[in-house]
Parts: sequence; C-alpha cells; structure tokens
Amino acid sequence: MTTSGARLTSEQIGLLARAVSRAPSVHNSQPWQLLVRGGEVDLIERRDVGLRRHDPAGRDRTLSCGAALTNLELAVRALGRDCRTELATGADVAATVTIGRPRPIAARELALYRAITRRRTYRHPFGPGRVPAGARTALVAAGETAGVRLVVPRHLDKLAQLLGFATRVLREDRGYQRELALWTAHSHGGAVTGDGVPEDALSSEALPAAGLVRRGTPVPDDAVLAARLAAEALLIVCTDGDARAEHLAAGAALQRAWLTATAKALAGSVLTQPLHLTGFRARLVSELALPGVPQAIFRFGHPAVPAAPSPRLPLGELFASATGVFGPLRS
Repeated sequence: MTTSGARLTSEQIGLLARAVSRAPSVHNSQPWQLLVRGGEVDLIERRDVGLRRHDPAGRDRTLSCGAALTNLELAVRALGRDCRTELATGADVAATVTIGRPRPIAARELALYRAITRRRTYRHPFGPGRVPAGARTALVAAGETAGVRLVVPRHLDKLAQLLGFATRVLREDRGYQRELALWTAHSHGGAVTGDGVPEDALSSEALPAAGLVRRGTPVPDDAVLAARLAAEALLIVCTDGDARAEHLAAGAALQRAWLTATAKALAGSVLTQPLHLTGFRARLVSELALPGVPQAIFRFGHPAVPAAPSPRLPLGELFASATGVFGPLRS
C-alpha cells in the first residue's frame, strides 16, 4: 500500500474529525485526539481524561478509543481511500491509520459510515417486538474479528443475579456516585458542545435500561431482572486476552456492531460499570461459560422513544498541538 499523494486537505481532515467526534465514550468523556502527519493519522488516547472510580485501570477509556478508531477508518474509506491500521502497544498513540490508494467505498461500509451521525446511546426500555434473528446475526458478523467474539449470553438467571449484586454495590459506593454526579450535573439536554452525560439522557428505570447506576436506581428481584434481560437482545464482547490491544479491538468491534444496529433502525447502549467490580468478570466467565474475557455488554432493540445526541467538544479541541493549524474547524 502506498501513501503517495495521500496528504489530506483541511476539508478532508474536518470530515475525519467529525466522524471521530461522534464515537461513543465512557461518560461521554471523548478521550481522544488526532495527530495528522501527511498521509498518516495518529489516534491519541488522552490519559489525562480519567474516571478513577468507574474506570480505575482506564479500560473503558481504551474501549472508547477503539470505537473512535472504527469511525476514523470508515471516514477514510468514505473519502474514497484505502487504509491500513496499526495498533500501538505503548505511549499515548492508540493506533495509526495510514491513508492508501484510491478505492471506492463498499456499500456495507457506506451504510455504517452514514449511521455514525444517527447512532445514539439509548438508556430506556425498548419498544415491543423481538429483534429478528437475521439482524442479530448481522451484528455478530460485523463485530467479530481475530481475537474478538460477540456472544449471545446464556444462563440469564445467573446474569441477573450478578447485575443485581453490582447495582446494590454501585448504589452505595459514595465515591462512584460523586464521580458520576460530576459527569452529569454540568451537562444539560440540548447542549451542543461539551462533554458528560445529559441528565435527561439517563433513565430512572432499573437495569438493564438504567445503563448507569445512581443512588435511586431501583433493584428488581432476580426473577424480574432475568425476565427483562430475556426480553432484550444482548451481546457480550469477549476477547482472547486482556491487554491494551485487546481493549482497542473490543471497542472497534463493539462500534461496528452498534453502527450495524443503527443502520437497521435499532437502538442500543452499553453496560461496562459492573465489569470493574473486583471479581465480577471472572464470575461472568464462570457462570455464563464465556469463551474469553468480557469487555462490555451490549443491549439493543427497537427504540420506544427518540434519543437526543449527546454534546460534543468543539472540533478544534480534537487535534493535538502539532496539528493546531486546524484548530478553527467547527462541526
């Protein structure tokens, strides 16, 4: 693959930035930046964006960067260019995308790219109607790659017991609740720019609809929660390993599945906070007979109500200092 003549214009860089900015992230923290170097684009993980209680090891932050990487790759292909991606193993660069020669975008990739601006985090109960088996199969096929599997969970009664336990623990964790409040109190519905989760995007329902556990989140008994889980479509993103490269790959796979759901007029949200409790992931593997390390739980279905977009940081803040010439870009 060659990068000859692949230097990007300001307009093309803006297109890439807008796609990356719409990726989902933990608490809508948007922990990424771009560094454009001729025909190469570095996706930088902002380690200064940290959630010490929710995400003490930074795993969700890296998953978020993986989702942004999927958007970046799709945007490059939307420019009519091929690309090659190298995942980084250290420092702050999460991945480097090298722009390749001209290549018409495939119809499937175009559908996912167009879904980027329509994708929302849906923290409400889903509407009636089962997700067709073909749609579920398409999500799995879109997300699975070497070392990453999307698994339909079995033993929902055991999953319900574990999630119910996690809800009770997180409700009483004062440090967790303070941190969550900091990432919601400053963000209001209808805000165009900024970070954090808008208050009206949260749900007062119990898990799995709640998504983020707050002090008042109700805890249904295990049988009720198991029935609610059975009424939804669920996928658990599992990886063969548990290093940074696997976290990036899991986030990228999750985003491909999520965009596939969006393209099929489905809505979704992600549960990760229980997976940070000590021993929780090991119990999931054991109780649900999972084939790898669980990184996220994805729930999806038919939306019952509209979901507004979350605010986004100004595009100028998306660029590392070496590309500050592009700072004036706006969404």
